[in-house]
Amino acid sequence: MAPNVSSAQSKLSYPLYAADFDPYNPDFLLVGGGGGSSSTGVPNKISLIDTSRRDQLTEVVDVELVKGEDSVTSLAVSDSLASCLTAFAGINSSVADQDAGKNEHLRSFRIPLPAKKRKADGTTVNGAEKPTSQPQSSQALGRTALFKSARGTKNETYQRVLRFSPVKTPGQSRIAAIASGLAPENEIIVFQPTPTPTQKDEISRIDLGKREAADLDLNVNVGEKEGHVLAYCTDDEVFIQQIPASFRPASPMSLYRTTESTTSLPPSKRPKFRAVRFLSPRYLLLLQNRPGRTGADLLILRITNDLSQSRISLRKRLHSSTKAAVGLDVCQLTRSSLNEYQVIVAVAGQSGDASSIELLTIDYSDAGVGTFRPYTLLRNVHSGPLTRIVFSNFIGPTLPVTKELPAQSIRLASVGVDMNVLVHYLPLRPYPSSSKNPRYVLTLPGRSEAMQTTFSVFVALVVVSIVAFLMQAFCEIRGVVPPMLGAPNWLTPSMRNLVARPWMFGENISSVAYSDIPVAAHSAAEKVKEAIVEIPSDIANAASDLKQYLLHDLIQRNSQLETPKAIIVREANLGELSAEVAADADLIQRETLKKWEELSETDQKSWKQKLIDAGHWAEAQGEHVLKGIFFSQLTGAVGNIVGGQ
Repeated sequence: MAPNVSSAQSKLSYPLYAADFDPYNPDFLLVGGGGGSSSTGVPNKISLIDTSRRDQLTEVVDVELVKGEDSVTSLAVSDSLASCLTAFAGINSSVADQDAGKNEHLRSFRIPLPAKKRKADGTTVNGAEKPTSQPQSSQALGRTALFKSARGTKNETYQRVLRFSPVKTPGQSRIAAIASGLAPENEIIVFQPTPTPTQKDEISRIDLGKREAADLDLNVNVGEKEGHVLAYCTDDEVFIQQIPASFRPASPMSLYRTTESTTSLPPSKRPKFRAVRFLSPRYLLLLQNRPGRTGADLLILRITNDLSQSRISLRKRLHSSTKAAVGLDVCQLTRSSLNEYQVIVAVAGQSGDASSIELLTIDYSDAGVGTFRPYTLLRNVHSGPLTRIVFSNFIGPTLPVTKELPAQSIRLASVGVDMNVLVHYLPLRPYPSSSKNPRYVLTLPGRSEAMQTTFSVFVALVVVSIVAFLMQAFCEIRGVVPPMLGAPNWLTPSMRNLVARPWMFGENISSVAYSDIPVAAHSAAEKVKEAIVEIPSDIANAASDLKQYLLHDLIQRNSQLETPKAIIVREANLGELSAEVAADADLIQRETLKKWEELSETDQKSWKQKLIDAGHWAEAQGEHVLKGIFFSQLTGAVGNIVGGQ
């Protein structure tokens, strides 16, 4: 049964293209859009929406922008106080300014908040709802041009993407990134979000040439290196760049490239990346559209600790009603003491003139990510193209929780060209429910597939054993089979005289006279006994099988070691390949080995086919994972030195 998701809707006076929640208060949603620089009479605006009521959305602040300039194409809230919030937006200058070589596309605003403000956990400021000081009207803080093409002659350049790094605590340092679209030479710029950013505030500038960044995302880095990490995708390639806290970043590195991009297929026949989001600093979620509006997929890209390599670890085909995906956002819920948390995934899809939103969850732990678990499909949320979906930021209540704590929820907003803004309210639950320090989830975490299979087999064996036991006992009571269990003695004397019958066949009677029924029952009982004895052995064998990893699994595990070792794959009888980690460092020297790059093209094709047939490698993983591979000229072995050799 599909969950019942409550929602509220409001229609504004202009088409909407951008939206973002206050990072510290989900009661406030900022939306923007407009009619552009044309003389249609449709204004360009930014509106502040109060989402505190589940049955009604209220427009509390209306910021009408300068006439003659472009509409809002991107929007994000950078900071929030009790009385106001600061927002950045992508708005192109007027046609006259662009003709003069001046397109101040990056704008900043200070927008007042209502006199009553709730915290993210539902409590009010200082324990009561009371007026707070606030500015009387919205204020334009700054406007600047960071793109190189925005300072040249008029062109179609606009600010396609605007993203901020995530935040969990007030006052936490954040950085921002923007990407251009339709520019002669496209760019990505990472900068410090001061009220009026200049070139001095730039952290990184990436030249994309004729390619555009379909999407980008920022996250806090982990490990010894502080700072942030930037990920972005073009139509067919994914890149990553470390953003150190104290020095200039290095050039971005290519993480993954689709196999179709290396073929002669025309662009219309190739899949295209649409969006990218971090699940963790080392896991990327990618949204990819299939060619010809034939559907969309979610892919999870696992990145090595040194950010040098990656592989696709999970793929999910989206609902069949989604012909093309147009938006993606994720919400990371609270963590447990073991660093376990759940991520909610929302995908906006287009099918004809209607738009839908598919909701899924995925569980994360230090051991990796689980599988996608569908939650619900919200159909026909907009009558036209959906332009933006965004989750509210979930900070979580103060622990330990008390009985007075209100129910927790997360909000998902969507806007479209139909001028409608919708907010969906997703109820969260504590997990474990009895704990005073729970983490919050949308769906209860499930078992792993291996554990689920083992558990199901075990339950099936137990049920069969119980049924066989009862059948044996019944047949003994009725005198059909010899009393192996002594079932007639379980009855009282009076009941035994009424129901039980003596063993009807003599000890020395010929086997020809035996009925097929007691013989079959006796045989079944013996087999059940044998199966019960073999259950521990079968489970042990299954556990042993789980420890045998394919080549890509060994590469993944070996890449996490401080000192990676050699991984060797040997060709056994009948063309089977077995992967192992070489414990002896001298093994490489004792055998005659050649690197992958040293092999001829014919040998490379031969080994690719062997790896594919054995299930060790797939073409979708890309040839880059085979770099550094060694082949044994004597035994046909292949090994991979993981970690940069």
